[in-house]
Amino acid sequence: MRGFRAAATRLVRRLGRQHDQPWRTRDDPVLGRGGALREEVEYWQHWLSTQGGKWADDYRHRLDPDAEVADPALRDILMRLPQEELSILDVGAGPVTAVGYRFPGKTLSLTAVDPLADEYDRLLATQGVAPPARTKHAEGEQLLARFGPDHFDIAYSRNALDHAVDPILIIENMLGVVRAEGYVVLRHVRNEAVNQAYVQLHQWNFDERDGRFLIWRPGHETDLTERLAGRAETECRLDSDEQGGRAGWLVCVIRKLAAGQSGG
Repeated sequence: MRGFRAAATRLVRRLGRQHDQPWRTRDDPVLGRGGALREEVEYWQHWLSTQGGKWADDYRHRLDPDAEVADPALRDILMRLPQEELSILDVGAGPVTAVGYRFPGKTLSLTAVDPLADEYDRLLATQGVAPPARTKHAEGEQLLARFGPDHFDIAYSRNALDHAVDPILIIENMLGVVRAEGYVVLRHVRNEAVNQAYVQLHQWNFDERDGRFLIWRPGHETDLTERLAGRAETECRLDSDEQGGRAGWLVCVIRKLAAGQSGG
């Protein structure tokens, strides 16, 4: 365990240095992004060692190779797409993807990525856990370089991109790696940075106003609906958590337009 902690510390310090900025915290204003990433690894260490703790149902779902896709927004897209074989990219998946592995009438090919995947592999090995789909190392800002354009049918992320340094770039990369007429599906807590008082990794707010998709924090606001116009159609709505009944989730579905196609 000492070797794991040392390796984790080296990684989070490196990631923290790559994007050095004054990350704010409630209790420790000097902890910074490196420390916040270390806490993220420790959170998942506890999650694995306690088999999900109070989220035991989530733990069982993630590790069940026969688990169906649960997110209603993602299920809707799977029903919309005519192909029998569909590829899904889960961005910021953590040590074990929460997407699910089966869907009636479809054959799914699932790729899960996370910038902390190497550390999660060590956690999984320590706990003797072999996930149905192993998370691979990839930073969201490098998805297009890693996979190339038009590679997946769907790119998905749940409760992850608002923790990122540059969520706007990541969403544009997700759009880039899906094929024309493919989808980016996002599920995040609405305005979570405000809810969490900008603690640790919670530095961005995802919001919907008059159906438009906004990403903001004090001093910075981007209208993603406007930014992606001509490349994609964007729909956002408030939803509840399909597993926990939690209110305040923001679901955004982004459809990539084919060349020469206009949104409608």
